[in-house]
Amino acid sequence: MKKPYVTLLVIALALTTMIPSGIVNADSSVEVSGEYEITLTSVECVMNACNQLVTTVCISYESIYAGNLDGAALECFNYGFNIISNPTNNIGKKTFTGTVLGKEGTYTAYVRHQSLGNGGFQMEETIISGTDELANIQGTLVFMVTETDLGVWEGTYSGSVYFTQ
Repeated sequence: MKKPYVTLLVIALALTTMIPSGIVNADSSVEVSGEYEITLTSVECVMNACNQLVTTVCISYESIYAGNLDGAALECFNYGFNIISNPTNNIGKKTFTGTVLGKEGTYTAYVRHQSLGNGGFQMEETIISGTDELANIQGTLVFMVTETDLGVWEGTYSGSVYFTQ
């Protein structure tokens, strides 16, 4: 009677180890890339803090994506700085509407900017949530842009995205 029990236990353990790995494989990431344009639209004080020692402003941008991501985004980049010293808190939140790898919807991402000192900057975008066909999207994108006109930057993006089950 022990032999069927041992066989059943071995099968159960084998299935237990195979099922989670199948789920992980279903979430494999896909490399994405394309063209990107970002335009400065406004600069506004956050919580009426423009006349204080530490000031935070929302720098608003509109972005256009082409390539594996196709659509537009709105971003409020919170730029905090101490008027006597250096910048303090620089992170933004972006809402993208369009398609990613042919799937349509909206996603929200946190964005960090880093000046390159030549009029250009690098951004990193971490996708945190989505809607519709992008409801289960996650990923990270890196953007390299240079200023082509006053308040307009153009460049490329690349990174990886995946859809969770």
